[in-house]
Amino acid sequence: MSTREMALNIFNQLNEEQLEGFVAMFKGLISADTAGTGENIKQSKRDAAFDYIMSIRKPVPDFDEKKALEEYREERYGK
Repeated sequence: MSTREMALNIFNQLNEEQLEGFVAMFKGLISADTAGTGENIKQSKRDAAFDYIMSIRKPVPDFDEKKALEEYREERYGK
């Protein structure tokens, strides 16, 4: 199996969210390669990594630890 075939196989296994991160990451790398300088490449990699992280982030629900502890104690020990 050629490298291109292996890459295509991996690419076909990614879900939509993973593909967005993949595109963001490689868009930065490809533009960095054409830029030519090492600092531009480093910054492009940072930008691609940040874009990837932003693409996979999910909202975290509010968590009331006092309420959760109270519910646990009530469930565990009764009131």
